[in-house]
Amino acid sequence: MGIVWNNPNDLDRQFAEVQAEYDRRAINWLAVLGERVVKYAREHGNYADWSTNLRNSIGYIVIQSNKVVHDSFVGQTPPRNDPQSQADAEMAHQRGLAYANQVGATLGGYKTYLVWVAGMEYARYVEAKGFDVIQGSGDWGEANAQKLMNEFKRYLKAKER
Repeated sequence: MGIVWNNPNDLDRQFAEVQAEYDRRAINWLAVLGERVVKYAREHGNYADWSTNLRNSIGYIVIQSNKVVHDSFVGQTPPRNDPQSQADAEMAHQRGLAYANQVGATLGGYKTYLVWVAGMEYARYVEAKGFDVIQGSGDWGEANAQKLMNEFKRYLKAKER
């Protein structure tokens, strides 16, 4: 049995609906994955973060078609309860977000990306000294890549949307 196709606009509309649903689900799934890798980075960072700025600068953005569609750089490691610490935490969040946007600007095409970063400029020096800032979360992602792809496939096939 074949498909009866009377109106070519119907096919275009249906394709657009399916694409929009896929895009929405990809964003949601990558946001959940972003929370996982950021949580891993914060919990497994084996460095002393006296000011909490380094951990506060860790976060992620989700980019789709060259636009940031989701970000998370707030509500992380609670700073000490004084005005300067609060200001430092906000500065770390802003630096993290700015750096993630800078990295995201180098990505192109009609694709969806998860970008997670440590936004403080000294993060790479801390890692060069042998401490894990975000490298461990990247290693975790690579080690679990097949499992994560399978999770994403199951998520896309799930009836509950």
